[in-house]
Amino acid sequence: MRRAILGLSLLVACASHDSPTHTTPVPSASASAGATQTPVKHGPFVVAMVVDQLGAWIAAERFAELPKTGGFARLLREGTYARDMRYAHATTDTTPGHCALFTGATPNRSGIFANERVDERTRRPHSALRDHETHVIDGQGEEATPSVSLATLKVDTLADVLRERFPRATIISVSLKDRGAIFGGGRHPTASVWYEPRRDEMVTSSAVASKFPAWAAVADSAALHRAREAPWELLDPVFVSSHAKQPDAQPGESDVFGFGSSFPHSFDTARAVPIAFRASPRGDDIVLRLAAAAIDQRDVAEPMLLSVSLSSFDYVGHFFGPDSWEAWDELLRLDRSLGEFFALLDRKTGADGWSLVLSGDHGTPTLPEAPDAARPWCPHEEKDPWQRGCRHTGRIFPDALRDSTEQAAVRAIGKGDFILGVASPFVFYTRFVADLPPDRRKKLDAAVSASILAHVEVDRVFPVTPHACPPESDESIDALVCRSMPPQKEDAFYVLTKKGSFFDTDYDLGKGTSHGSPYLFDRSVPLIVRAPGRVRPGGTLAEPIGFGAYVRSVAMLLNVSPPAGASEAREIVPPPAPR
Repeated sequence: MRRAILGLSLLVACASHDSPTHTTPVPSASASAGATQTPVKHGPFVVAMVVDQLGAWIAAERFAELPKTGGFARLLREGTYARDMRYAHATTDTTPGHCALFTGATPNRSGIFANERVDERTRRPHSALRDHETHVIDGQGEEATPSVSLATLKVDTLADVLRERFPRATIISVSLKDRGAIFGGGRHPTASVWYEPRRDEMVTSSAVASKFPAWAAVADSAALHRAREAPWELLDPVFVSSHAKQPDAQPGESDVFGFGSSFPHSFDTARAVPIAFRASPRGDDIVLRLAAAAIDQRDVAEPMLLSVSLSSFDYVGHFFGPDSWEAWDELLRLDRSLGEFFALLDRKTGADGWSLVLSGDHGTPTLPEAPDAARPWCPHEEKDPWQRGCRHTGRIFPDALRDSTEQAAVRAIGKGDFILGVASPFVFYTRFVADLPPDRRKKLDAAVSASILAHVEVDRVFPVTPHACPPESDESIDALVCRSMPPQKEDAFYVLTKKGSFFDTDYDLGKGTSHGSPYLFDRSVPLIVRAPGRVRPGGTLAEPIGFGAYVRSVAMLLNVSPPAGASEAREIVPPPAPR
């Protein structure tokens, strides 16, 4: 893995850390009189892109099927493609994934170990990034509603490093998710903007801004309304029907609260329009519109980091499954939209004026109800390179798991307040459990562990005991789970699912799919680095590489060092190209 990361690094790094990208002569006021033109140094412009739920297996099997005129095909022609970039942690969810990409740190070091935590007052899960000291800011000003921050993050992001090294750098992050935007923007962004479904509008947080950026009005309420006027129809019915491995509207797919489980999908019938919006290509369209507007905020003399997290593929997968007609159409539309976005970058900066690093935050399994045609790796499951499952695939329902563990606790040691709640992949104890005598605690732990294991979808249960973990080269289940543990004391159990099983998201109970496991279908993602003059066009790395390659690649292209808390891969620093 170290050799693979070094190979990618050697392809990326061809300029010293302090050199500008290029210079452009700019006419002075007296240029017409024959005066000498003063060249303006251009800072590097790097787009750090994340396509949520874009697993390595999806890229490996579907990139070649997409049109040669699309965005992915262009990136493969002009960039270097690593087919198998592996996270070194087991909890492959959005928040730990984005954190790992932009810090290079595993959850046991970053402090970001899950999407959600359980609120002690409500006993319900809430965002792991929620900060009651912050407030939502929209186009009308600051609200009293709590927002999110990086207060629990224990390491620096790449954006933090960039801000310190180049105080005037432009740092902008955009996403449909707060957790998709905030890690890319860091603690002191120029702007971080995301969609808030409960408000049906774009917002930011008082943790990173004093006001909503004026340029983000391109995605205001009127723009959101226009994006949802027409139904979502198939872009190319022949393409989708010939590539999907099942008919439209299969068992296990959600109808997204009236949005429908088959084409066309009408926003007029949706009972929860913001949810339907995110689970459609229109969500990505709005984020890319924001990204286009963000480009114009650049000071060309300074570096710019534009973080773009595209989440619609994730929501489509959650509701309809990765093999659905919706997933294929979303990928096809995203491919076209990326091609258009790259053409826009060409017009604004020149084809050689921008670099891009693209990956995914995690992968996904197929639907438990999927037909055999959607599982071609069966019955030879053990030979599948992505470790996809064939047996024991199913959903763990968090409320049912909470109830069963509560009942087991009472049967073991009597009545009491023991189970705080469930937030994938953890079952949390209440704070009262810490005061139990050792003998009663031992009985409680045994009863709760046995109750969790009684669920057929569960493989193993690990008590949360933070301790030193093996090197990241160790990809055993125990090592991956160890690196997923909170660095601080949490009274909880980590629940490891069997291959293909997952915690139900509760988006639409009993429907759709999810992720979060240590198996390669969830843990491996693609990596593409496009950097004119600095990577080998059309290059491919077939061997696995470490997830630290993402932050290291972006850092090198921005001419800064990776964050200090980054993966060990940061120690493999290639020399500058000879001049």
